[in-house]
Amino acid sequence: PGLGALNNGGLAIVLSVSCGSAGDCAAGGWYSTPLTEEGFVALEKNGRWGAAIEVPGLAVLTKGGFDSQVNSVSCGSAGSCAVGGDYANKRQGSEGFVAVERNGRWGTAAEVPGLTALNKSGMSGVNVVSCASAGNCVAGGAYGDPHGPKGFVSG
Repeated sequence: PGLGALNNGGLAIVLSVSCGSAGDCAAGGWYSTPLTEEGFVALEKNGRWGAAIEVPGLAVLTKGGFDSQVNSVSCGSAGSCAVGGDYANKRQGSEGFVAVERNGRWGTAAEVPGLTALNKSGMSGVNVVSCASAGNCVAGGAYGDPHGPKGFVSG
């Protein structure tokens, strides 16, 4: 629900779904506008999906005009999920981000701490998020340096 209203560019993809318990899930991916692709999330609570929304804070990270997407979703329990993805930065590269959901409310997307300093080539992203339990999540992905891509894990 709600993805059609966001998706005024005609394309949308769900890239990841995770359930903390039966009927309590989260989904994420991207939808298109006439100029960009935007990362979205949606929550299912007690078997009913709520409206898809742009990940809070992504517009600030992308400066309101660059692409973003949610690559991975993980729920450690009902009402406790995390997402990770990437967004295009002003240098036409990419940066990794994470956001956390607690009790039905998504927190603001944030850059992965320390990743910008490692990201010498300007290309990084979160490819996977895993939550063992509520509040116990880890994100992994890649960043570039002059010698090629490197992996990272942040928890």
